[in-house]
Amino acid sequence: MTKHNKSTIQYTIDELQSLVKKVCYQKQISQYHFRLGPKIYTQHQFVALLILYAKSGKSLRKFVQHLYESKWPEWLKLKEIPSKSSIHRHFERIGLTIIRTLNLVITKITETLHYAIDATGIDSYHASKHYEKRIGRTHKPYLKLTIIGQTTKPFLIEDFNITDKHCNDMKHAKPLLKRFKRKNKIVFADKGYDSELLHELTDSSKNFLYCPIRDFKVKRPKGKFRRKIDEIFNEDIYHERNKIETIMFLIKHRGITIRAKKRLNKIKELAWKLLSYNIERMAIAFRRMFFLISRDSTDKKENL
Repeated sequence: MTKHNKSTIQYTIDELQSLVKKVCYQKQISQYHFRLGPKIYTQHQFVALLILYAKSGKSLRKFVQHLYESKWPEWLKLKEIPSKSSIHRHFERIGLTIIRTLNLVITKITETLHYAIDATGIDSYHASKHYEKRIGRTHKPYLKLTIIGQTTKPFLIEDFNITDKHCNDMKHAKPLLKRFKRKNKIVFADKGYDSELLHELTDSSKNFLYCPIRDFKVKRPKGKFRRKIDEIFNEDIYHERNKIETIMFLIKHRGITIRAKKRLNKIKELAWKLLSYNIERMAIAFRRMFFLISRDSTDKKENL
């Protein structure tokens, strides 16, 4: 692994906060939603509450009750705790475009040479498993999640695509690779993404898609890029793709419960959870960095 594969922190926490505010203004998230309405809560406070709600894993009613027992209202400088309906209205008002833009602000802080893309299923129906077994239910609705993530710590999710129905991996990957703005990166993928079209999309953005060729029992695979990867493919390098499974584990190991009923709300709820995951991973990375800096300064003082 080269030295360029190490994640590098480019901004401080204060600069990160200013970037988030800048995105809020650019995407027309004004300080107050109604110009002539009561100035009790700001739009930015609601964005923070929605991130906390996604991280909590609680129902919206229980999350509001929990706010009365926590210090978050004091830290967010809330004049009073908003009602369940107020938070829900802002949840429906804010779209996926804004969530993706906020996510890009987080991921802009770190950069790595290697990225990976993969898909998984997320259960979107929280009925009792015992009840489903009793009634013999076979169809269980789920969300299909495809992510492109960094393969080095803090394992951030660069971008995501979510649908509420089954579809081919290649169809999910196309919009992700089109939106991928990094340059001169290696994107690892499994055989499900072996497509000349995906290779062309990655190459057009000056990146390289590294995935094994499917065995079609032919001597020479079709496509310029597929023939190239077939010649240079190295199994040891390809093991870097396994890091995307680490990201999937970090997302799921605490349990993801999608409580929304409407199709679009389910997708947005999962998107908020992915955003809260990235913020949590960045917070851990900052804590480790500050700990190392403080430990080094202490060691220097002791040596003096």
